[in-house]
Amino acid sequence: MEYINNELVFGPYKKPLLPLCANYARPIYVYDLQFLEQRYQKMSEALKGVRLFYAMKANSHPQVLQKLKSMGAGADVVSLGEIKRALESGFGPEDIVYSGVGKTRFEIEEALRLGIYQINVESLPELERIGEMAAAKSMKASIALRLNPDIDIKTHPYIATGLKDNKFGMELSLIPALIACLQKYKSSLELVGVSLHLGSQMLEFAGYQEALLRLKNVYRDLQAQFPSLQRFDFGGGLGIFYDRQDLALEESLLQEYAQITLSTLTDLNASLQSEPGRWLMGHCGVLISQVQYIKKTSQKTFAIIDAGMNHLIRPSLYEAHHEIIPLVKKSGAMVCDIVGPICESSDFFAKDRSITGVAEGDFVAVMDSGAYGYSMASQYNLQDLPLEICI
Repeated sequence: MEYINNELVFGPYKKPLLPLCANYARPIYVYDLQFLEQRYQKMSEALKGVRLFYAMKANSHPQVLQKLKSMGAGADVVSLGEIKRALESGFGPEDIVYSGVGKTRFEIEEALRLGIYQINVESLPELERIGEMAAAKSMKASIALRLNPDIDIKTHPYIATGLKDNKFGMELSLIPALIACLQKYKSSLELVGVSLHLGSQMLEFAGYQEALLRLKNVYRDLQAQFPSLQRFDFGGGLGIFYDRQDLALEESLLQEYAQITLSTLTDLNASLQSEPGRWLMGHCGVLISQVQYIKKTSQKTFAIIDAGMNHLIRPSLYEAHHEIIPLVKKSGAMVCDIVGPICESSDFFAKDRSITGVAEGDFVAVMDSGAYGYSMASQYNLQDLPLEICI
């Protein structure tokens, strides 16, 4: 975090935020597309030869998508709405991987009609459904099996997705039944890939490497029966630091992640795919909010801001940490709970947080809000959604 002339500047290109508040009406998400370009370049250089499909669930702003498309990214989607947004933003069906555990018949029908590049199948009933629907249309669907290796990557339980008790993916014990289904629908299903995703906010890689090794053997066994199998999709999930900004350390972790991935999978002779979201976009956004009141009780001091859990739910949902920085540097400091206007006790951004002097009318930046911020926002209490600005 850096101040120039006592005003907070954002990101490696030191962009001032205060001028964006000149006609402030409600909270503002600010996205730095130049910063995003830098992050994408670093990831694509580290994962050389890997096709990156950006996880749209992280942030689906059209200008974000257009920037990533212009740099060569594909799109990883989880709904028909995301498919439509991807197409509107310049991606073609050949650029789209379709994930998600609850695909409806209507969504699958549209995916088949469009000719989506790859459908990541998450259950045996889904595989049956796609096979039956494609057969009825005399079509052949390109599918990848999302397999669940039952490995823990030490993340928050709400964002772990690779364990047996998660709803995502299919246990390895199900493979014989999956093979039988693929053979049953051999005229309408083409197995093109194996996919895994262990969860989000991965900052150490022992479990990840174990999962790659486990699925590498499965991939070879399946390829012996299905020569059309050519893609290994190792998902996303690479984490970032929310409690500090250390881009150099994150880039070091990226290099370690890439080295493990490429060295483990290099002899598979497969096309490698990844689905990054947070690592690309998390640091590239901030949420600007205005302090409405400083409220003191016998027990607490509250800084009440006009953004709430309806705008950024991560602290309420995951007890996630976000740095909160005044846009103008002042002397003094206080310890307070930073909370929003929503009628829920879970509507907080930070508890017992020390923050440099702020007063009614001041602006603060909730940092590292570029991923899973606006995309998870709601109009609870009939509050307006935040504005979004790309710079």
